[in-house]
Amino acid sequence: MRLKTPILNRRFRHIAVLGLVVSASIVSGCNIAGAVDALTRPDPVVEAQYELAAKPTVILFDDYRSSIVTPVRLRRDIAEEATIVLMENLDSQDMISPLDAMRLAQKLDKPGKQAAIHEIGKGVGAEQVIYVTPARFSIPAIAGTADPTAAFRVKVIDVETKARVWPDDDAGGATGWPIQVALSRDEAMSLSSDGRGAVSRALATKSGDEIARLFIDTHYSQHGNRLIGK
Repeated sequence: MRLKTPILNRRFRHIAVLGLVVSASIVSGCNIAGAVDALTRPDPVVEAQYELAAKPTVILFDDYRSSIVTPVRLRRDIAEEATIVLMENLDSQDMISPLDAMRLAQKLDKPGKQAAIHEIGKGVGAEQVIYVTPARFSIPAIAGTADPTAAFRVKVIDVETKARVWPDDDAGGATGWPIQVALSRDEAMSLSSDGRGAVSRALATKSGDEIARLFIDTHYSQHGNRLIGK
């Protein structure tokens, strides 16, 4: 009788171990299935708000009278960054230097009479103009006390018809499509060691990038990170 007890115990242990192996296999199978699903699932995409026509295009950043974005070089930084991002992502050589448009606009503007957007576009050889006006460009005097933020209005003008082609009246209309841009306080704190100008430049660069992405499909990883080159 004494021999039967350990034999029964061994049998119970074998059954228990077998149960654990089966359970582990099931869990492992679920994990594998989840991993496969994550790998085969399409990456999230934020689609462009408007598809630009394939023709000569210029970005006109209009802040001459309001002077919301200062110093002036930051206006150039925003427009140039947006132009570069569009060229890289749309594989387009039809982008015209925004500096040409800014210089011509200053030349054509008269006291009490602003030059027409289509006129500036035509003057630099563009067939469509991405017209950007700033509403806010705020850098806290003390880093870490608030988020650096910017706001803009964007619209697209067809030079030949002199008409706004985007956005339509239900999505911003004549005032343009609203866009908000911000840096985190932590990011601003990190940049502040290089001076207040570093925070302004970073916000300008991000602003230009976000403006361009109104016209680009932007791809993200499953974890929400923007994919390089997308």
